[in-house]
Amino acid sequence: MKLTIYFDGSFWCGLIEFSTAESYQAIRHVFGPEPKDADVFAFVYHVLPQLLAAATTCQPAEEQPQKRINPKRMQRMINREKNQPVVSTKAQQAISEMRKTVKLQRKSRNKQHKLQREKERFEMRQEKRRQKHRGH
Repeated sequence: MKLTIYFDGSFWCGLIEFSTAESYQAIRHVFGPEPKDADVFAFVYHVLPQLLAAATTCQPAEEQPQKRINPKRMQRMINREKNQPVVSTKAQQAISEMRKTVKLQRKSRNKQHKLQREKERFEMRQEKRRQKHRGH
């Protein structure tokens, strides 16, 4: 699991990349103003588990060789990674996939609410019509 905090131009965001042997997930969280250490710790301990549980979209993970890396090489790789753009293409794809699923869920939920409201309005009109025909 990797948490990267970056400034996207107007807000501070966190990109959580979580990979297991069979899947890869990327979640974006907007912190707002620059987060303090306490905010980050609170996010990691309280909000992050809920986000991971709620995230449903996973992409299949790519096979990576398990090879021990020299500590100096690892440090160079970390420094090189710090200088690269923060959001990876794979993370962007995972986040866009998650947005699409949330959008579809919201769309179907709104459609159900709309149909329910129309049904209620129709029944109210029918009842009103019956009351008028009944007389005083």
